[in-house]
Amino acid sequence: MPFSVAATPYGRPAVELLATQVRGCKTRDPFAPVTVVVPATYAGIAARRRLAADGVVAVTFLTMSRLAERLGGPALAAAGRRPESPPVVLEVVRRVLRDRPGLFRPVADHPATELALAAAHAELRGVSDAALDAVAATSPRSADVVAIHREVTRLLRAAWHDEYDLIAAAGGALDDPGAVEGLGTVIVHLPQRVAPATAGFLGALAVRSTVLLNVGRSGEPAADAAVRAGLARAGVTVPDAAWSPPLADAIVTTTDPDEEVRAAVRVIVDAARAGVPLARMAVVWGTADPYARLVDAQFGAAGIPVNGTPLRTVGDSVAGRTVRALLALPERAFRRTDVMGLLAGAPVLADGRPVPNRAWERIARDAGVIEGDDWDVRLAAHQARLEAIAVEAEADEREALAANRRAEAVRAGELAAFVDDLRQRVGDVTAAGDWAQLAGRTAELLRATLGSSGWRRHWPPEEQRAADRVDVALEALGGLDAVGGPPPDVDVFRRSLDASLDAALRRAGRFGEGVLVGPLSVVTGLALERLVILGLAEGTLPAVRLEDSLLPDADRRAAGGELPVAADAAQEERHRYLAAVAAAGHVTLTFPRGDLRHHGERVASRWLLQTVAARTGLPAVATGDLAGLDGVVHVPSFAGGISRLRFPATAQEHNLRRLLDDPSGGLPGDTVFEAGVELTRARAGPRFTRFDGNLAGAGVPGPAGGAITSATRLETWVSCPHRYFAEVVLGIAVPEDPERSLVMTALERGSLVHEILDRFVAGSIAGEPVHDSRLASITDELFDAYEARGSTGRDLFWRRDRVSIRRDLSEFLREDQARSRRRDLAPLCTEFRFGAAPGGPPPVELPLTGAGTVRFRGAADRIDGGPDGALVVIDYKTGKPDAYAGLSAEDPTGGMAHFQLPVYALAARTATGRPDAPVEAAYWFVTARGQFRWIGYRVTDDVLARAGDAVGTVAAFISAGAFPALPRPDVWSAWIECPFCDPDGLGTGDRRREWERKRESPELAAVAELFNAR
Repeated sequence: MPFSVAATPYGRPAVELLATQVRGCKTRDPFAPVTVVVPATYAGIAARRRLAADGVVAVTFLTMSRLAERLGGPALAAAGRRPESPPVVLEVVRRVLRDRPGLFRPVADHPATELALAAAHAELRGVSDAALDAVAATSPRSADVVAIHREVTRLLRAAWHDEYDLIAAAGGALDDPGAVEGLGTVIVHLPQRVAPATAGFLGALAVRSTVLLNVGRSGEPAADAAVRAGLARAGVTVPDAAWSPPLADAIVTTTDPDEEVRAAVRVIVDAARAGVPLARMAVVWGTADPYARLVDAQFGAAGIPVNGTPLRTVGDSVAGRTVRALLALPERAFRRTDVMGLLAGAPVLADGRPVPNRAWERIARDAGVIEGDDWDVRLAAHQARLEAIAVEAEADEREALAANRRAEAVRAGELAAFVDDLRQRVGDVTAAGDWAQLAGRTAELLRATLGSSGWRRHWPPEEQRAADRVDVALEALGGLDAVGGPPPDVDVFRRSLDASLDAALRRAGRFGEGVLVGPLSVVTGLALERLVILGLAEGTLPAVRLEDSLLPDADRRAAGGELPVAADAAQEERHRYLAAVAAAGHVTLTFPRGDLRHHGERVASRWLLQTVAARTGLPAVATGDLAGLDGVVHVPSFAGGISRLRFPATAQEHNLRRLLDDPSGGLPGDTVFEAGVELTRARAGPRFTRFDGNLAGAGVPGPAGGAITSATRLETWVSCPHRYFAEVVLGIAVPEDPERSLVMTALERGSLVHEILDRFVAGSIAGEPVHDSRLASITDELFDAYEARGSTGRDLFWRRDRVSIRRDLSEFLREDQARSRRRDLAPLCTEFRFGAAPGGPPPVELPLTGAGTVRFRGAADRIDGGPDGALVVIDYKTGKPDAYAGLSAEDPTGGMAHFQLPVYALAARTATGRPDAPVEAAYWFVTARGQFRWIGYRVTDDVLARAGDAVGTVAAFISAGAFPALPRPDVWSAWIECPFCDPDGLGTGDRRREWERKRESPELAAVAELFNAR
């Protein structure tokens, strides 16, 4: 029997037409079955709820694919054919490319080739054999694409099926009178593009059953052309209609997509305050990027529930991210950043307990782990180093330090064991021989990492469902051995798994609970009260349409309309847009004039400009004219949007609007805001406040108060008080990234040279020969130790540095022997530590001018003695001597920059038990870079008094709480590199101006005088 065709506008007229038809089918028998084929699930749910108001029963709502599955699925299942999935198709495509790649031979192994041909296969499945022959005749490339498609189809047909197989099987099922009778009257409601196979099924259905066909018309014949052409293949003639295209009711222009979505939220809030239920409103877009995530974030901030298109895929879930990260570890050599990213991004377990990922991150950094075998070698070396420190601390009766280092050593061992087990498990996956082994071992690896399903019950429900989907995907991959072909490698397995994990999660929320969100198609077939369409800019809506590289438009046209060309896709998008506009009683279009993610201004969509022209009666409207037109809401900026909102959608908007209305009123009760205002005003003002580093009265302990300090700490304060505050007072350390250390750091190089010289000189004191061979042996041993702990940088540069360090050490030995002979000196002790531990050498006390002392701890690198009882204390330096050139007996601290020599001179007297011994203190630059210079002076009582003056000055400012983030004007270049004062490397301009504003303040006058003194 022929179709009964009705043309209808979209929106409420279409919904009411459907309700009328269903009631008509129930006139004689309320229980007569009716099957409604809807364009999408949401349209079916909405139609069911509309009919529920009429008390209608025995109505089934199905999409075309679900109807085909109901009719044809049993026959395919009986034949042993399973639903195909993206991994199955990709594997068959790979097999065909291996056997007969044709023109694609040079790129047959590239993942992009597989994906492109799989997409072409999916599109060609809806094309008839005659059309395929026509396409294949257009060019050699298209011939090979069609040949690959046909071979893929042949290989899949034996054991798998897709939606077109279901359609064919459903057509065969129509021969069963019982199946047709169970459908009752069939209403095909608002069909969209109809493929040839679907058209054939509809034609067969119309022969065997009563079929009512409701064709949605947009009002533009060109936009409806694809729908009409598809129905024509089923023998359907759509009656002409004279409806005008629907027009939007309001237009909003904003600065960028972020502000655009805020404007959409305000539209929804205003409508809700006017009494419109959230379930009767929707926000849609033409392209998901960036609107999908912006909508999720902005509506979440406003506390407005949403439902609709899911924003996440299975691969975005915890289980999905984790399995992808695990399988990627081998190709990235188990880099520290990747392993730690895995631990930080998921609730990873070790021995059934959550891993201490923060502690392990710190340990891996300290050990210098970068990748690969570093996890074994460098963690073992770090563990041994921690144990040695613990033993030394116990000997010095520092029990707390010993316990801390032993605990760190235990954690380092646990981390090494965890990574070793992880590498073995991942290695088992890579060694698998077929799909079943790869899938099974990957599932075991994931369970070992995240726990079994029993552990997952503590996860949020959405994450539990996603983890179940990952398990199902792995199980499905295990069945790909049935496809045939050679065993896959891990890379192929990962690509197939990615195809499975790219599937979307269930729809977000529950339809009817909150605002519906999604692409334009999500509102097709609905009747709403409010609708906001985002992104009315050229390139976004309408989107840019490019020709397919495999099947260009010239070849597609040979299919006689069965394959869409770029122009067809554009018209279909126009059809969806007009259907969306017709779906609501009030529609708002939004246009972003720019985009913070891209440079340049945007051009308003031609569809928006057509709407404005129709609404205003103007012949043409340009983008630049929108702001001055009636009916167009122009949001000039973020602040402009706040100033004109009628009701705030979020707490932030509420507070900002309060401030705009009364800037001086502040936000009483908002302690966070008030603190921020206080900070901003203080930093911008002329006074030296606590926000600039003035902690006077805060009780910061000073070095003159009896606490033990070090010369290095005082030098830190002078060079950058703020760094002293961060490192010494607060105990903040700047983490180092081993990956960035291309060369050995200056600190590590200095430590290495100091350790070599310490062991060499200590051996000399113990009677061992002073010879090149012993120095070379010590050097080799420590080179190996520093290499093992990852402190030497990349091997290429380390080979260079080894040579220069050896050369410097050899020259040091010659210089040292010559100096010792010339002055008749001999080493008395090396690495003399004082003030470090109970029972050891006590701290040295430096008297201050007036009254009081400062107690110092430290380690003098070396103390030599002469026949006259004189002492020479030496501090090795491996850098350049430029900054030390001003040292002298008249200025023993070099302008309060270097405090070690007078302190170490006192320590030398303590070490020998001769408080009145004459002492010479010097920095010895023991490298060619430092020219082996000797910079020092004799330490007399006058020298110690001058040093006491300098120490007392600094101690007084520390005790007074002066910690400005404003360094001495003569060390700007050093300050630029200070990680505490300029962590982002933004430069010194703003801080210079801040200094100029504050330097005349009475609080900072004394500090400025000190900073400028030399």
